[in-house]
Amino acid sequence: MRDVSLKQLENMTKTFLYSVFAFAGVMGPIQAMAQVTPPPAPAQAPAEPVAPVIAIVGEEYRVELQIGGWVSMPSTVMFSDTESISTTTNGVTATTVVNGTNVDFKNLLGLKNQVFPEAHLTVRLAPKHKLRGEYIRMFYKQAVASLASDIKFNGQTYLAGQTVESTMHWNEWNVAYEFDPLVVDRGYIGGMVAVSSLNLSGATANTAQSGTASVNIIMPGLGVTGRYYTTGNLSVTGDFLFFYLPGSETSTHGRIINAGGYLTYNINKHVGAQVGYRYLNSSHTWSSPLNTGSMTIPGPFVGGTAHF
Repeated sequence: MRDVSLKQLENMTKTFLYSVFAFAGVMGPIQAMAQVTPPPAPAQAPAEPVAPVIAIVGEEYRVELQIGGWVSMPSTVMFSDTESISTTTNGVTATTVVNGTNVDFKNLLGLKNQVFPEAHLTVRLAPKHKLRGEYIRMFYKQAVASLASDIKFNGQTYLAGQTVESTMHWNEWNVAYEFDPLVVDRGYIGGMVAVSSLNLSGATANTAQSGTASVNIIMPGLGVTGRYYTTGNLSVTGDFLFFYLPGSETSTHGRIINAGGYLTYNINKHVGAQVGYRYLNSSHTWSSPLNTGSMTIPGPFVGGTAHF
């Protein structure tokens, strides 16, 4: 009985070992087949080229100061002034209204082209918010040896043939708030809400008399501005401001168009050079005493800019 049991145990062991070797022999090729390298994935199309971003020089500022020389080339400078003249004779006072001539300061009185300084200041309050200021002062002085026709100015009469000296002052400043709704890597487009003060003063004189007439009118306005960098250092800028004070023919009113465009080359982030063209046009009526004027003054300018 003991021999039979040992014999059965030996047979069972042989059967088990044979089964293990047979199982290993079957699974080996299956695993080898499972580990075969998969075929390569199809090649992907090359990515679209990305446009290079240029490095802008001079636009990272808190304060931008522009100072230049403007070659003013007036095409129209008209000014008139009507005054009430009071005279007393034998204790009786009489008042006479002297209606002024609409005097052509350019063609009649000899006003010439001249160069004047101008200044512009921009303060960036936030990335899209700016405060702007501008000041332009012009002073023309001229003389005509023989007046071509009679004129009446500031209640006084100047006769043809007389020598007449004259001056014309234009002082204009404006302050504007600018908001830039569109800002991109190469520039911006913005709108402005502004106010302007226009001060005009004209004077005439000869050896016997002289007179001065002046007005100062404050006007609200709106405008647009934009700047585009063609390269990292070179930008093109355009500004347009329109000021208007409504009124009737017999009340004080006026308007100003202030427009310009210029190129700026930023040598570095702090200093640049500018060249451009400016156009100023204004007309006004001052109610009492009646004073009217219209000026058109374009011209090129050159200057520099500083960034802080």
